[in-house]
Amino acid sequence: MTTEIRQRDVVIVGAGMAGLVAGVRATELGADVCVLEKGTRPGGSMYLSAGLIWSYETIDDARENVPRGDPELQRTIVEGLDPAFDWLESLGVTVREPPVELPTGETVVAPTPGANCGKIEPEAFTDRLRTRIEDGGGEVLVETPMRSLRTDGNTVVGVDATTADGEDLEIEADAVVLATGGFQGNERLLQEYVTPAIENLWLRANPWSTGDGLTAARDVGAKTTGGMETFYGHNLAAPPANVTPDRYLELTQYYGPFAVAIDERGERFTDESESDLEHTLAQDTAHEADGRAYYVFDSDLYDDEVFSMGHIGTIVERSADRGAEVVRADSLEAFEEKLYAAGVDGTNAVETLDEYNEAVRTGCGDRLDPPRTDYQRPVDTPPFYAVAVQPGITFTMGGLHVDEGGRVLDERRSPSTLFVDEGHDESVECEPIAGLYAAGVDIGNVNNRHYMGGLANALVMGRRAVESAVDDRVE
Repeated sequence: MTTEIRQRDVVIVGAGMAGLVAGVRATELGADVCVLEKGTRPGGSMYLSAGLIWSYETIDDARENVPRGDPELQRTIVEGLDPAFDWLESLGVTVREPPVELPTGETVVAPTPGANCGKIEPEAFTDRLRTRIEDGGGEVLVETPMRSLRTDGNTVVGVDATTADGEDLEIEADAVVLATGGFQGNERLLQEYVTPAIENLWLRANPWSTGDGLTAARDVGAKTTGGMETFYGHNLAAPPANVTPDRYLELTQYYGPFAVAIDERGERFTDESESDLEHTLAQDTAHEADGRAYYVFDSDLYDDEVFSMGHIGTIVERSADRGAEVVRADSLEAFEEKLYAAGVDGTNAVETLDEYNEAVRTGCGDRLDPPRTDYQRPVDTPPFYAVAVQPGITFTMGGLHVDEGGRVLDERRSPSTLFVDEGHDESVECEPIAGLYAAGVDIGNVNNRHYMGGLANALVMGRRAVESAVDDRVE
């Protein structure tokens, strides 16, 4: 087997949104860049998404909604989003303002109140940015996974990779930007950090984001963040529903914060309404309900809409058509019996509903255990419904500790002090690993349990990381 050796100014590992953005920006700054993509195509999980790029309008809103995240990284993203939208427009990428139509046909105004939101077409975006990289003298190599980082002492000096033909590839570079998209595709890492019940997780993302950036960086001394057990995702229709990548959006249930979520014991296990966007409910379904739950609701909710994500009845029937388990009954007595047939303790479930209804009718949902802090509406108008759901993980929230320039930090050296999330009280001091940067969700602790957008991180930090790399190289 032969080994090919190349020299580049910058190597970017991963060709999702963060990697493509970094690649284009590198060519604009005059760097000789190579983008390595493990998968068969560029675009990453962004390619499968609705293309909504959003974050909060202000840092105060971001801190209120995502208090465990790193405030400096959050500020960088919030303040950098509008300039990044302008930059995309300068490249010829159309960024549409809401309202926008999703592939499912629903119209979205914004994913949450107070959001700064734009919409791109993922396929057109991918093609445009790949072309800009190649026209700028760079290259995008698909089916070319990184095996490891190359180092000289404490400095990263390139990568070892494998080409699509199975040959060894050594790339010597002044800087490496990791943009491999998290570790949600790696069963071992999911079991280590997220949940042992990985068989009850849908992968709501591309299959190639298996923690290559995280693993390689840890091997050279990189520090990881708190919140490694947290992830962004939604609850989708559970097996036997036929969930395929082209059906991720239409089989996402979305309405969980308005329903009553029970486990197979017929008991509530979390505050369903903690987050409007359902991501905390998806995490708690994985952590507290062993990955399988039921959304229980009545005809009033069935006939309602969930924000701007569409008619709930349409979501339910669409899921049923794809094989989802949907229990329907015209009375609580029949509902109890049908829940037993579905493997749920129907008696406990009806008792749970009775307790819930009594509390929310008097505005005392916050006194329940677990509490119900918002959307306190009774479930009392037949027919009654229960939809089996299972978490779908889109990306992991924990990852590499970086500074606001995307420099990956070395846990072995000091002196810059970092923000530590609420779950970690130790003092953390470290300085960057020379030559190593990260962008997108390889960066940890932007989101931590709560969520302020994923593609915004990729867009803003993809630009920021490669700008830091080029600036540091000049210095």
